[in-house]
Amino acid sequence: MNEEMYEEMYEALKNRLPAFITDIQEIDEILRAEANEIQLHENQVFDVIEQTFPETTTWSIARLENIYGVVGSVDDSIEVRRKRIMDKLGTTVVANRFTIESLVNQYLKNPSAQVTVLHHLYHFIVDYDLADIQYFAEITAMIEKTKPAHLGYTMRTSTADTINIKDKVFVNNRRYRKVREIVFGMPLLMSNNEVEL
Repeated sequence: MNEEMYEEMYEALKNRLPAFITDIQEIDEILRAEANEIQLHENQVFDVIEQTFPETTTWSIARLENIYGVVGSVDDSIEVRRKRIMDKLGTTVVANRFTIESLVNQYLKNPSAQVTVLHHLYHFIVDYDLADIQYFAEITAMIEKTKPAHLGYTMRTSTADTINIKDKVFVNNRRYRKVREIVFGMPLLMSNNEVEL
């Protein structure tokens, strides 16, 4: 511990008490012991506070890398790792829903990306066609580089096949019927494979 910081804490504690109390030898020894402990705890609190900022972090840098999705090497120096986190935080790309949709569509055969923003969860969902799954790794890497650091996201694929129902249609081993076929008293599901529309 720095002796100068210890002396400053001792003087700060001593100045809070009247002179006739600080002149007592036992009180002076108590103040010296307390100044040492208070300064030790103050240093620990400031160290924990410094770990939350990329500019000053040391032992918690791996935690910040996980939070911001930064991948680095253990062989990198602490300064390089800090700069990588600050670069992620200081991105100048304004990433909104339309930007992410257009970037994802660049990787797809058929532009089918749709981004749904969940504001209250700080999260967004990227839906795209199942046929374009071969570029999943590239799409996720691009989103990681583009998205704001505080947002989470989910990738979701689906099929967008339209079904034209005339009277009866069988899709995925299910029988679909129009509502006009329903008669009062008839259950909506005739069996596990029938769906009423």
